[in-house]
Amino acid sequence: LDEARHVEIFTQRLIDLGVNADEVDDLVADQTNPNLAKFAEILLEKVDRGDFISGVVGQNIVLEGMAFSVFEMLRASNAVLNPKFAHTLSGTIADERRHLGFGENRIGALIATHPEKKAEVERMQKDMSYFMLATFADRMRGREILEERRRFSAIAEAHKRNQAPSSIWQGVDISAAEPKELEDLLANSVLAEFKTRLARIGLEYQTPARPNGVN
Repeated sequence: LDEARHVEIFTQRLIDLGVNADEVDDLVADQTNPNLAKFAEILLEKVDRGDFISGVVGQNIVLEGMAFSVFEMLRASNAVLNPKFAHTLSGTIADERRHLGFGENRIGALIATHPEKKAEVERMQKDMSYFMLATFADRMRGREILEERRRFSAIAEAHKRNQAPSSIWQGVDISAAEPKELEDLLANSVLAEFKTRLARIGLEYQTPARPNGVN
């Protein structure tokens, strides 16, 4: 229900920004990175099969673990130039924190009683993690990063004029960081969270391959 509310909130935000309500789905499909779509397909396949254990790990540990860090970085980068969006993200982050706790509490007990599921779930985590990293690589190494650099330059100029605090996330001023640094920072932050949270529910973190290029 919380996730449905998130969809409503972000959909309304798009409408507020001028997107027609009947065009939202097409816009989302057009803007979704192909690697992120593959990330989602892995999870949706588990859901379609009615695999509750894999579905909850994929949703509450992997997907929401990624979203939590991504939203935190976006909140930091938008705090100055788009405070309304940053405020919306703050509420979403609070929800994601609760979701992660639910995933750990509920699924830990199920993993303990169904150890035969471990290998399959761990393989799912590895596969989803790869496409997550590929999405980050596409974003940070592709044309989209140019627009981000323009936004960050505006933030940096505001800092110089003492009009705004630095956009610090994970100890890094993301308004001044290079794209590769941002990619590594985001990827390492998310994967570290995966490792910690999976250990809490009795699963062994599987290291994904790192994408070499942009797909």
